[in-house]
Amino acid sequence: MKDFATADLSDDNDNIQICEGIFRPYGGCTKFMGMIRTVTAVEDNSYVKKLIEEKVDGDVMVIDGRGSMKCALLGDMLAEKACDNGWSGFIINGCVRDSEIINDIQIGVKALNTMPKKSEKKDLGKFKDDLIFAGVTFKEGEYVYSDLDGIIVSSKKLD
Repeated sequence: MKDFATADLSDDNDNIQICEGIFRPYGGCTKFMGMIRTVTAVEDNSYVKKLIEEKVDGDVMVIDGRGSMKCALLGDMLAEKACDNGWSGFIINGCVRDSEIINDIQIGVKALNTMPKKSEKKDLGKFKDDLIFAGVTFKEGEYVYSDLDGIIVSSKKLD
């Protein structure tokens, strides 16, 4: 369902969550959607890299970096690998780097900001937790829809 608008989804659906407008768009796809996969990664993107290695069919990785502005959790090499492995996008409660290159990759990214510093690699993180940020709860297996107007979370796939 690439032909959606979050404004229309918001108008047509009562049982959805709408994210606070705190994210900036990056990546070559300004519109993306998919099943949510969650990872907690605070200043260490080891678990982000592990999850990117999985082959998926249009899933969206939601990363809770606890809003840290100290380092980036996604760069161009991981974004390219994610695109190759079938990920449609990322929602990142944290930063990205290599944004000019990421903007040429056919993947959607919403993040708080950019930061040139890379993250630590200490193998810290968690998969599949419910993540709460930007006024919503992201749950593994639910659905997220993102375009230039915002981000919507739904417990079921929307038509």
